[in-house]
Amino acid sequence: MVDNTGKVMREVVVKELWSYPVKGCQGVAVDSLQITKRGIVGDRIFSLWEEGGALVSQKETPKIASIAARFSAETGVLELSHATHGAYQHSVRFEGDRLASKWVLDKFETIDQGDEVAEWLSILLEKNVRLVTPDQPWKIVFPHPLLKRVHDSAKQKFFAASEVSLANRASLDDLNSRLESPVPMDRFRMNVIVDGIDAYEEDEMDILGNENVELLQVSAAERCVIITTDQKTGNRPKNNILQVLGEYRRRSAETKFGSGLLFGNYMTVGREGFLHVGDRLSFA
Repeated sequence: MVDNTGKVMREVVVKELWSYPVKGCQGVAVDSLQITKRGIVGDRIFSLWEEGGALVSQKETPKIASIAARFSAETGVLELSHATHGAYQHSVRFEGDRLASKWVLDKFETIDQGDEVAEWLSILLEKNVRLVTPDQPWKIVFPHPLLKRVHDSAKQKFFAASEVSLANRASLDDLNSRLESPVPMDRFRMNVIVDGIDAYEEDEMDILGNENVELLQVSAAERCVIITTDQKTGNRPKNNILQVLGEYRRRSAETKFGSGLLFGNYMTVGREGFLHVGDRLSFA
């Protein structure tokens, strides 16, 4: 198949879809995702903050990876559970105390979800935290040439650099062939997992889509210590994954915007729609 410019069209198959209701907590495998210009419906709509105003992430609090989280947009109920701490159901508050928040260069207001859920989480994590959800959309501030497709756009989710993240199974297979111990795909906390192309061929995607939805390449994703964290237990077993990525998947100091260690891709939304497991997506 060729496009209207004569380029040969290639195709991937969507093998897995994931949503992460609470930033840093466990993801949920789903059959479909509703993708909008402000992010995936139900994805990263909550986050945890220390009372001093710092975002709680797996970087400094890996234990949050041991918390399972499920959210129903229909009922407005967030279900939290932990292997030894039990379960908690929280009805989302759309009114409440507003908290001024700052994350990297973004500034925005969030709605505090109350004392009861904060206490449940604080006891588990052994630190005082608040569960929040965004109040209104805010502008993404990413003044870097590689992130120009998302800089100054509106978002209302706690995603890192773009609305959708994508990974390729063949790339994980290649990475695992180089590691002392293989790692599962969940280490990378991606939304869309595809198959059908060679390792790292996803870097060549500019526009990826079908008749329902269209994704635009932003940049290869730069990885941090979170990918060393077991996404069920929050433990950090010994692994050489960061070292290995640094040997063959590293941006130069002049071009990187973070660690420079590359795996997976940031995608923004060209056309809103639904994405399903089994969908075929084309790119040139």
